[in-house]
Amino acid sequence: MPHKYLLAYNGMDTGLGNRVRVILSAQILAEREDRKLLYVWPTGRAFGPRFNDLFDFSGGTAVPRSVSRLLAKRWGYDDATLRWLDDAKRQRLLWQIRTGAPLELPDGSPTWGERFRELRPATDIAQRVQTLFDRELRGRAYVGVMIRAHSVSHSQTKEASPVEWFVDRMRAIRAQRPETTFYVSCDVPEVQQQVMADFGNCVGQTDKGGYNTTEGVKSSIVDLYLLAASQQLVAPHFSSFIHLAQHLGGDVIPIETSRTEPIERVDFDSLGQASDPLRPWARS
Repeated sequence: MPHKYLLAYNGMDTGLGNRVRVILSAQILAEREDRKLLYVWPTGRAFGPRFNDLFDFSGGTAVPRSVSRLLAKRWGYDDATLRWLDDAKRQRLLWQIRTGAPLELPDGSPTWGERFRELRPATDIAQRVQTLFDRELRGRAYVGVMIRAHSVSHSQTKEASPVEWFVDRMRAIRAQRPETTFYVSCDVPEVQQQVMADFGNCVGQTDKGGYNTTEGVKSSIVDLYLLAASQQLVAPHFSSFIHLAQHLGGDVIPIETSRTEPIERVDFDSLGQASDPLRPWARS
């Protein structure tokens, strides 16, 4: 009998967070249904790196976007709800799922966040995470600040979370605890440099590479791990990237956005500190 397959389709304009959660939730479904996982991960000017440029992932096979489009003439696309999944559907050789959201998996399934913690970043990324953490952050309780200011950022994010909102929240945190260290991640280098210069006692990457280039996305993975090792996250509204950091940190880090209730005081003690930035969910 031939293998049966599940193909997870990511669109050309899909960002890192959406791509990762679609593939990992599809991997879980494929395992439950005894299917081999295929996935579309488009690359080009809009998004440079392949999945395996970022993470060591052996749970599925990448296929070209054109192949999926051709197969769709016989095996069309289904959505993330899985309402289409029945006994008749299980007899089909191929399922194609096209979505920007994680799949709505059956009760009792692992979560895509748990699977994300099992991934190991590519060797060069892991080395950068370790080096920056050891040099600047080891032994320090800090607040992660993730600013989205790039022109291509989602309109809801830019409207709800302007740079001024982040500056106000950082000032409020410093007023409570003047010695607070911030780890700052921003998709516009000039904005990041200005924020870090204005506040002092900030840590962040420089020379991160162009937006959504291979080097730029690798730098964002470095940011991701170091944000996930913080004691609190000050984050943009309507960003899937922050959910990567949230799950990577074990779903315990308080997150504040412009659409959540303000956190009156940062708790620098209860969570403990990560000793290994590549396992930020393990704290002591």
